[in-house]
Parts: sequence; C-alpha cells; structure tokens
Amino acid sequence: MRKPPRSLEEWLYYKLMDSQGFHRFVGKVYRKVNNIQDPNYEKASSISESTFKPSSLQMFKAYRMLFWDEIRGIFGLPRKTNKYFKD
Repeated sequence: MRKPPRSLEEWLYYKLMDSQGFHRFVGKVYRKVNNIQDPNYEKASSISESTFKPSSLQMFKAYRMLFWDEIRGIFGLPRKTNKYFKD
C-alpha cells in the first residue's frame, strides 16, 4: 500500500504514474524512437465486433442437445455430441 504524498510534487508524480494517457504517450514516443510500428487497435476491435452471437433459439437447441446427450450417457447409450468436442 502506498503512503500518502508528502508534497504537491509527490502527489503530481503519483497521479502521472497512475495515468493511462501518460503511459500511452510514452509508449508512442518509445515506438517512434525505436522504429517500432504501432499495433493496430482498430483491427483488434473490429474482430470482436464480428464474433458470433447465438440467438435464443440457437442457445435453446444447443442446451437441448447437450441435455439429451447427458441423459443418453447416464443410461449407457453412445453420445451423439462426441464428434463436436476434442478428447
């Protein structure tokens, strides 16, 4: 746990070190000085926007299939969903 600041300069230093914007700025300067390309943040965010979001009907069908598969497994019958999962 950090002690309370003893002076205004120390308080400002702590605020600066806790600032995300400051660390982004320093990272940009570091990458520019060392000729490192900026990571594409837009590319990473666009991937998450296009991820699959199942509908309620699809979730219900998946739940139903897994439920009946568990029942089949309880009674010793072969499972039907083994082909979808890796062992």
